[in-house]
Amino acid sequence: MKNPVTRFVILFIAIYGSWYLVYELYLAENTSIDRILIEWVGKSSTELLTWFGFDASYQVLPHTVSLNSISCVSVGAPCNGLALFALFASFILATPVSIKPKLVFIPLGVAVIFLLNVIRIAALTLNVKYYPESVDFNHHYLFTFIVYGVTFWIWIIWVNKFMIPSLKQGKI
Repeated sequence: MKNPVTRFVILFIAIYGSWYLVYELYLAENTSIDRILIEWVGKSSTELLTWFGFDASYQVLPHTVSLNSISCVSVGAPCNGLALFALFASFILATPVSIKPKLVFIPLGVAVIFLLNVIRIAALTLNVKYYPESVDFNHHYLFTFIVYGVTFWIWIIWVNKFMIPSLKQGKI
């Protein structure tokens, strides 16, 4: 394919679509990837709250972050970030840039998204405890906008730092 945009779109759909099918048809039912990520996010959010002086705890089952022994936030598979990690990585993998920077940038981007998700869960925990009337809006709109906005911003960094220079040098 000579058109890099068409190549990118087809490759992105193929990579992300393949991951989605493998996850939905096999991984979601047969592995503990979701459970492990849920625990990491929940425990990390609890640790973050503790660092800031809150009496926070995490209960493995039913994956709940609590403040002052009161359950505030349940962390489920949609909250663990796995789908966003796959979306992010698929975008980077689909770009016509050599593999070496991808092998560095993908783990760094996933780490940023993970940390942002930990902050999001900690903030939602505080939100439930202190401002419960705004939880629905913050959970479904504000925090989603922030997390996807940062992910988009990381993609922009990737495009400007790696993809555009490759285009200018005629490597694509």
